[in-house]
Amino acid sequence: MPNSPTGLHLDVHDVGVRIGTTQILEDVRFRLHGGELCALIGPSGAGKSTLIKVLLGLRTPSTGAASLDDRGATSSGLGAGRAAPQPAGHPTRPIGYVPQDDAVHMTLTVADCLGYAAELRLPHLDAEGQAARVAEVVRQVGLEERLNLVIKKLSGGQRKRVSVALELLTEPALLILDEPTSGLDPGLEARMMGLFANVAAQGRVVLVATHAMESIDRCQALLVLVRGRVAYFGAPRDALAY
Repeated sequence: MPNSPTGLHLDVHDVGVRIGTTQILEDVRFRLHGGELCALIGPSGAGKSTLIKVLLGLRTPSTGAASLDDRGATSSGLGAGRAAPQPAGHPTRPIGYVPQDDAVHMTLTVADCLGYAAELRLPHLDAEGQAARVAEVVRQVGLEERLNLVIKKLSGGQRKRVSVALELLTEPALLILDEPTSGLDPGLEARMMGLFANVAAQGRVVLVATHAMESIDRCQALLVLVRGRVAYFGAPRDALAY
């Protein structure tokens, strides 16, 4: 993989997770750079969810470690800054996480949902700065014409865009998405993967856990887990031959 022009990279060093006598992950290692979109695939029980928890700081690995090297990222490690308050004048770049089930208030409009989130997540900005940030993420995810719609009236893909916009408010260095295209038709799945590729192109590391293979070619990297180990990591175009 090419080096990131921003100097950002996610390193996973020999990560293992053992629960009792069960080895969930073993010797997982890979490096991703800013600007790269990586698909995480594997059969059920391969360890994808456990790896995501390690990257979010929700589970401490039994062996190894994960690190996010970026001057603008949270200094205390992966996952540490996601819900932490940001000191005035010194905003950090926490980790963004979009779960499979959208964690949004269905009775709010898109504008209200993002506006309230900006007040909570961007206390170091004044009202004008928060509004400007909301406008920027709305443009990034293509929701300009949906701002005044109640979220429950949006399509599944549009709701997922709201979830992505919520996480982009804090300008995360790393964005993790868990099955974000589940249940979407192939055309919409392709458009969503295009959105994630554009988000990565802004200098972020974007990791997408997915079962959809149709748009893997939009990714710069592919990580395949089988029985808790890395079966393949590299360019998607080389995976079948490998």
